Amino acid sequence: MVCKGHKRKSKALAVLCTKVFLTSKKQSIGLKNNLLIKFPPPIKAWLAEQCTSPRDGLNEKIESHLEQGGVVIFTDGSASGNPGRGGYGAVIIQSGKREEISGGFLHTTNNRMELYACIAALERLPEPARVLLITDSAYVARAFSEGWLQQWERRGWRRRDGEPVENPDLWQQLDRLCKIHSVEFHWIKGHNARPENERCDQLASSAARKTDLLEDKGYLVRR
Repeated sequence: MVCKGHKRKSKALAVLCTKVFLTSKKQSIGLKNNLLIKFPPPIKAWLAEQCTSPRDGLNEKIESHLEQGGVVIFTDGSASGNPGRGGYGAVIIQSGKREEISGGFLHTTNNRMELYACIAALERLPEPARVLLITDSAYVARAFSEGWLQQWERRGWRRRDGEPVENPDLWQQLDRLCKIHSVEFHWIKGHNARPENERCDQLASSAARKTDLLEDKGYLVRR
């Protein structure tokens, strides 16, 4: 499902081979994130590395999206023990630039980290964009593809049985961002030979092990 939003002006993807690495300590939704920026190799070569079974059609979809000036985002999140120490990671490809972000919390859940990954990545975009967001979280993808989000919002963020929806703070943030950007969520199987998906998993795991993690206030309030 595509969340309706503003459309970004098309920009030709720059084919740049030079890699530039920068580090930043910017805050993203209350967390310290390590930021890595580099220029990807020529798009077709980069895409060839993304999947061992290119017949799934995703490579072609990514290539078309980037060539039309869109943004491609890979995300992942996890929590050790669930709940427990958690982290999220995302890779953002836009305008010939590749960016990695990550962050974590002391006490949180897998689902909250999956949502945080999407939110943090979309918040990095400087202007309204057309986004292809690739996630291995069925929880996130199905909320959009099956219309759960709209149903929850109509019911005052309650499920069909009247019980409160879990993680309403994050769903509301994501919903707000999807009204700014035009976002298509695409589900993929995790740990299935897609390097950028694996990289997001590594970023999330590494972030969860940091020593300066903050508390996930949304999770603590829910408890």
